[in-house]
Amino acid sequence: MTEGIGFRPGTPCWVDVSTKDPAGSRDFYAGLFGWSYRIDLDPGSGHYTYALLDDLPVAGLAGIPAEPGQPLVWTLYLASTNIAHTAAAVVQQGGQVLYGPDEIPGQGSMLVGADPTGAPIGFWQPSSTWVFRARETGTLCWAELHTWEGDAADEFFARMFGYRQEQFGDGVSLDYTTWSLGEQVRLARLKMGPEFPRDTAPHWMPYFAVDSDIGTDAATSRAQELGGRVCVDPYDTFLGRTALIADPCGALFSLIDSSRRIDPDMWVPAL
Repeated sequence: MTEGIGFRPGTPCWVDVSTKDPAGSRDFYAGLFGWSYRIDLDPGSGHYTYALLDDLPVAGLAGIPAEPGQPLVWTLYLASTNIAHTAAAVVQQGGQVLYGPDEIPGQGSMLVGADPTGAPIGFWQPSSTWVFRARETGTLCWAELHTWEGDAADEFFARMFGYRQEQFGDGVSLDYTTWSLGEQVRLARLKMGPEFPRDTAPHWMPYFAVDSDIGTDAATSRAQELGGRVCVDPYDTFLGRTALIADPCGALFSLIDSSRRIDPDMWVPAL
């Protein structure tokens, strides 16, 4: 699936990961997903790296200074058609602007904000046709917000983008909402419960699809061989068989085989 400039505001349109070891991160994700790379040679970009699959962009890698305590994370970006308006709306609706808006010459404008529950989220307004390969093996196929304040997150994003939200769980033992634009479910929100340590910060969790012929278990073993850390062993969910991985620099993401699904009533979140 590729998206162009006509996609709706609120559509996931990019994802990137921060790293203190760009070469090591490139090797890790190439070995895990088969990505190749194009490095922006402009020094002003910090040599931002575009990950490609079959020559189509799937993600970015952004080097950051190796400062003590600096978190290494995956950042999800949502489409905007007016980044200045989005920045103002983030603040109006109770969030905050963390970075930007900033223009990327020849490409577009970006913004990183935080919703009222504290979870960082990016926004991207391309200046020309924007191609993002997703929902295929080796690419981003799902993302969900993990937060302690589910209702506040639902309200903020519904006002920002008009998401139609539907409670998937019972709202108590499992408080999980899906967020749709039109007929397409785009994202979800999970209210964190006792299975999460109380000091877990609100965050977005990206899921990357694995080949069903390989499976999540084998992909998890491969991630470990490449220097990643298995934070949660493979387990079954209503979305598919998933595992939580930290890349060699510590950025968290999930692997998922969507062909392995269970009845939603049998699923409980795992840390």
